[in-house]
Amino acid sequence: MKKIFRSFALVTAAATITRIISFIFKIYLSRVLGAEILGVYQIAISVVATLACISSSGVPVTLSRLVAENSALNSRSKSDSLLCAATTLSLSFALLSCAVFAAFPSLAPMLFSDERCVPVFYIMLPLLATTALYSCLRGWFWGNKNYGVYAATELTDEIAKILFSVLFLSGTLLAINVQEAYAYAMVAGDVVVVAMLIAMFFVCGGRMRRPSGFSQVVKSSAPLTATRLCGSLVSTLISLSLPLMLCKGCGLTTGEATAELGRATGMVVPLLFAPTAITGSLAVVIIPEFASLNAGKELNKIGSALSQSIKFSCVASGFFFALFASAGVVLGRLLYDDELAGRYICVAAIAMLPMGANGLCVSALNSLGKENATFASHTAGLALLLATLFSTVWFVGVYAYFIAITLSHTLALAINLTTLSKNVKLDKKQLFHALLAYAFCAVAALCLSPLSSLLAEISDILSLAVTVSALTAGYAVYVWASGCIAKDDIQFFSSGKRKKKSAEKSPCRAK
Repeated sequence: MKKIFRSFALVTAAATITRIISFIFKIYLSRVLGAEILGVYQIAISVVATLACISSSGVPVTLSRLVAENSALNSRSKSDSLLCAATTLSLSFALLSCAVFAAFPSLAPMLFSDERCVPVFYIMLPLLATTALYSCLRGWFWGNKNYGVYAATELTDEIAKILFSVLFLSGTLLAINVQEAYAYAMVAGDVVVVAMLIAMFFVCGGRMRRPSGFSQVVKSSAPLTATRLCGSLVSTLISLSLPLMLCKGCGLTTGEATAELGRATGMVVPLLFAPTAITGSLAVVIIPEFASLNAGKELNKIGSALSQSIKFSCVASGFFFALFASAGVVLGRLLYDDELAGRYICVAAIAMLPMGANGLCVSALNSLGKENATFASHTAGLALLLATLFSTVWFVGVYAYFIAITLSHTLALAINLTTLSKNVKLDKKQLFHALLAYAFCAVAALCLSPLSSLLAEISDILSLAVTVSALTAGYAVYVWASGCIAKDDIQFFSSGKRKKKSAEKSPCRAK
C-alpha cells in the first residue's frame, strides 16, 4: 500500500498548490467581476458543463481502469487503441454540439433568462472540444499511473487560465469586454494545456493507432456518464431556476437573485472543496491501484486501505468544517469583502463532512467495477437535493441550497458505504475514529464561534489568526490523545524503498 501513498503525496502536493493558486485567483476574480457577473458565468458554464458531461465525463475513469489492466498485461498498443477510440467518441459529440449551436443561433437565447449569458456561452463553446481531448489524454496517463504528468497538467491548466485572465481583464493583451474576458481566458488556457498533453503523450511513448474497444469504453463509461450528466443537469436546473425562485419567493430583483447565485456558487462552494486538495488526491490514486488489487483478489488490502483513507479524509474535512463554521463571517470579509457570503460559509461548512468520504467511496466502487451502484446512490442523492431545495427555498432563501447539498452527500455516502461493506471488509474501528473526529470538530466550532465574533470587533485578521491557532492546537492534542492517528497510520502513509522492476519503463513513468 506504500505505493498508493507515494503517489498520493505527489498528487496532493500538486493539487494543494493548484488549490491555493486557484483560491487566490477566485478572490481576485470575485473582486474584479463582482457577484452578479459571477452569477452570469455560473449560469452559462452550467450549460457548457452539461454538454461536456455527455461527451467525456465518464471516459477518464473508464480509460484509466482499462489502461491499468492492459498495462499489467504489458499490452501498451491496446491501451493506445482504447485512447483513440475514446477520443473519437468524445470529440465527435463535442464537435457535433458546437455545430448545432453554430447552425441554429436561436437555440442559446431559449436556454437563458438573462441575455448576458448568451455571448459568454458562445465564447466558451470550444471548451467542449478541448475538454474531450483533455479528459481522454489525462485518463491515459492516469491509467498508466503517470501521476507526474496527470498532476502537472491540472496545475498548468490553472496557471494558464489565470495568466490569460489577468491579461484579458486588464486589457494588456486584447481590448476585450470585461464581462467576456474570463470566458476567452478559459478557452485559451485549455488550448495550452491540451497542446502540452498531446506533446507529452508522444514523449511518453504513446502512438496513434487504429481505434478499437469502442464497446468496452461505451459499456463501462455509460453509467459514469449518466451519473455526471445527472449531476450536471441538476446543476444547470439550479442555476436557471434558483434566481427565478428567489425573485418570486423572496422578492429579490433579477440582479439581486443573480448576485445571490454568484455568492453561493462562485464564492462559497469553491471554499467547500478546500479539503479535496487532500481527499481528492486519494480518490485519484485508488482507482488504478484498487483495480489492480481487485484483479488479484486482494480484497482485504482494499478494505484496510479504504478504511484508513476514509478516516484520513474525515480528519481533514473536520478541521476545515470547524474553521469555516466558526470563522466564516471573518473569511467572507477578508477574502471577498462580502459579509453576506461569510454568513453563507458558516452554514455551508457542514456539507464538507460527508463530501470527502463520499468521494473516496465512489472511487473505490468504480475501481471495483460497481459503476451502476455509484449511479444509483448519486441519483438518490440528487433526488433528495432537488426535493429539499424546491421545498425549502421559499422559507430560507439561498440557504436551502447548502442544506440540500449536505443532505444529498449524506444520503449518497450512507448508500455507498452499505454497498462497499458487502464487497470488502471495512475496519469499523477506523470508521468510529472518523465519527469521533467529526464530533470533536462540531464542539470546537461551537466553542470558537463566539471567540471569533468577539475578536472580529477588534480586527478580522486577529480573529482569524487566533481561531486557526486555537483550532490547530486543540485538534492536534485531540488526535494525539484519542489515538485517532496511530503509529500504524504513520507507517501506512510513509514511503518506503521501491522495489526495482526488471521490465522496461517509459521515461515518463511515475517514480
